[in-house]
Amino acid sequence: MAFCVLPSAFCFWPSALCFLCSMTIHQAEHQLCSSLEKIYDSVEARAITQMAMEHLTGMRSSERRLQATATLSSEKEQQWQTMQTALLEHQPIQYVTGKAWFYNMELMVNNAVLIPRPETEELVQWILEEEQPKRTQASILDIGTGSGCIPIALKKNWPAANVFGLDVSANALAIAQQNASTQQTPVQWLQASILEPAQWPAQVFDIIVSNPPYIPQQESEQLDKNVTDWEPHLALFVPDNNPLLFYNAIADFAKTHLQPSGSLYFECHQHYVKQVLKALQEKGFTAVQKTDMFGNERMVKAKPSPPPLPTGRGA
Repeated sequence: MAFCVLPSAFCFWPSALCFLCSMTIHQAEHQLCSSLEKIYDSVEARAITQMAMEHLTGMRSSERRLQATATLSSEKEQQWQTMQTALLEHQPIQYVTGKAWFYNMELMVNNAVLIPRPETEELVQWILEEEQPKRTQASILDIGTGSGCIPIALKKNWPAANVFGLDVSANALAIAQQNASTQQTPVQWLQASILEPAQWPAQVFDIIVSNPPYIPQQESEQLDKNVTDWEPHLALFVPDNNPLLFYNAIADFAKTHLQPSGSLYFECHQHYVKQVLKALQEKGFTAVQKTDMFGNERMVKAKPSPPPLPTGRGA
């Protein structure tokens, strides 16, 4: 794009008509938000715009207001156009910027991994609050680790723990490894399918945690396009006739790979928590549920049930 002969502060053409002007920060932000309001509500469009503009300029909102009339370089304008095109295709802002925040950490993400959610931060917090006071060290396995957000957060906040992350996807594990390196958190990574007992690791763990696939395929039509069109279906969906597929498999694994005093933690579909609790009880666990910040039944903790006391013998 050619540069206007006048500094942007003295150019009075409407932005839609000023073909010779370099775009200012204010114009870029306004145009992006207006475009996104065609596919998102105004609140979400504004939030996405804020993240995009901070990524583009390296400036927070207050700084951008002070620099509102500063012009973008041709390179930044091209980057802005590329971002706008991707966002209007419903690509999540986290994939556009290549980063997502989780438990005070900036993690790398792409469409090989799910975008970490705030509810999963609550699962990490629950584990730390429940387990860390009980023991100095612990061996922890995260099943379906994706970006590695759960094991990395646990290791970062519990340095003495010996932490493992397992996933069937080599591409996901590559992202997890890079995140662990960036966060300087040594985590051991395992590639295996928890649905295949022959691939199960041999170790026994103090804590097993998982946020597994749990959305029935039939619910995909109810999800936003930025989820269904971009996030990995392998990490999202389960068969309609077997919504507890992964919970049952992980519980079976835990029966032989969880210490008798250990704990099993799950994030769950809010409409299937009761079924998860029942399945765990039938497999010999004592289980409790916990609601998330939005009041939804979302998390479950289970422990192996103690063996029944021997019955006394009559005289």
